[in-house]
Amino acid sequence: MLTSIYIENIALIKRLSLELPNGFCAFTGETGAGKSIIIDSLGLLCGARSDKDIIRTGEDEATVEGIFFIDDKKVLDTLNEQDITPEEDGSITISRKISRDGRSGAKINGRNVPLSRLKSAMSLMLSIHGQQDTQAFADTEKQLYLLDSFALNNSELNDYREKYKVFLDIKQKLNALNQDDADRAYRLDMLRYRINELRNADIKQGEKEELLSERKILANSEKIVTKSNEAYSLLYGRDGSATEIVGEAYSAVSSLIGIIPDAENLSERLENAKYELIDIAETVREYIESDIDNVQVRLDECETRLELIKKLESKYKVDSDEFTSLLNDWEDELSINENSEEEKEKLIKLFEKAEKELKKSGDNLTKTRQKAAKSLCEKVMNELGELDMPNVKFDVRFEEKEFSPNGLDAIEFLISANKGELPKPMAKIASGGELSRIMLCLKCVFADSESIGTLIFDEIDTGVSGRTSEKIGIRLKNASNGGKTQVICVTHSAILSAKADSHYKISKHEQDGRVITNVQLLDFDSRKNELARIMGGLNITDTVLKAAEEMLS
Repeated sequence: MLTSIYIENIALIKRLSLELPNGFCAFTGETGAGKSIIIDSLGLLCGARSDKDIIRTGEDEATVEGIFFIDDKKVLDTLNEQDITPEEDGSITISRKISRDGRSGAKINGRNVPLSRLKSAMSLMLSIHGQQDTQAFADTEKQLYLLDSFALNNSELNDYREKYKVFLDIKQKLNALNQDDADRAYRLDMLRYRINELRNADIKQGEKEELLSERKILANSEKIVTKSNEAYSLLYGRDGSATEIVGEAYSAVSSLIGIIPDAENLSERLENAKYELIDIAETVREYIESDIDNVQVRLDECETRLELIKKLESKYKVDSDEFTSLLNDWEDELSINENSEEEKEKLIKLFEKAEKELKKSGDNLTKTRQKAAKSLCEKVMNELGELDMPNVKFDVRFEEKEFSPNGLDAIEFLISANKGELPKPMAKIASGGELSRIMLCLKCVFADSESIGTLIFDEIDTGVSGRTSEKIGIRLKNASNGGKTQVICVTHSAILSAKADSHYKISKHEQDGRVITNVQLLDFDSRKNELARIMGGLNITDTVLKAAEEMLS
């Protein structure tokens, strides 16, 4: 959910910082006060195209920053796939900056990201439904995802995808066999050469690390022998060594056993220390006995081996630990191609079987979608009827397509906005007020399928009656799901605003010779006065105030 937003130097807004609660929030204000500026600012945060004319007069750049708190596992997993991880407190900070020279920059948690990535991330967290905004539902891939979520067909979809993967693998092998004979002959020669090269090299897994470690020791062999000899001498190999001194201390303390309380414990510790020193000395002694004459020979062997590994890594673009796997792949490919005709016949049979099974699985998946589409249309139509839009029709168009990762179906949501008109794709619907209400209906129907935490509706009440406004308000309240989803609505309707959990008033005033926009969270009395202003205009009577109070009560 959007917990806070900061806007600077956008149109009438000099600086504006808002803390936003969960639940249903209404924004009201007189025309021209700046309601659309806030929506445009949020649009910039979602990756909308920037326009330098939106920057406040006299300023060089503008900034929008939003802090989101995400607790939905599905959304978090998808963000994680995009390498976006929340901060320790669970927050994600999104920022967008535009400059008068035309430059634009976006950041997620302080890291620069391209606009395409910003849009992808924001589509999971915030959805704006304005008078001309259809992007949230206009994308056919998103529509297919929503339909599958509504159909609860994960089992059928996963079965299809598994069979599609097998089908694709066999198809690729067949395509490789169907290459031109000359190309195949060249490929076979190259495979044989590469296989022989790696076999002759006989590089084992982990060998490079062992060679690097050995080379380090060999390159420092003289120092190792000198210092090891020095350490052995100090510990054990000369008169007055550490071992001898500790032994004398042990004898001295042992003679005090029975005289002082700690003597027995101290003598035991000294004895242990003596044997530990002897063990260390014997270990160090092993390094003294290095064969200096053979060190350079072995060092040359290490260098030669490491040079070969480096050359092969560079040539085949993989780490040496992957050579075994690479060799196995080449040997498999060589075996298949050397027995191409026989293998081809086997693959054709496997391909035909895989294609048949994939088609059957795809048909089963289509049936779940078609059944769900019928139920979806009924639910959407019922919602539209409840919002006094009985003439608006909703349909799902199916077209069969070739095998794809998501099935055999190309689907598209269609809307007929007026009686007698043929249903058209949602992207071609122009009526802003109707579109917003359609979006609200879809949001209500897909409430359990979508995980977007913040929904914004811009003037969804345009051109509707008070009765319809109340119904819209109830649905916006329901869409907030008891505060689990954040619903923000910019409105001119008193009835709709009265349903909100929180109410903000947007106004403008003059400061230092400039007009600026201000946003205020209203308490009960201020809220009553704002509702009265919306209903009564300039002439706010006691009757209007009482009506406003009754709405809130």
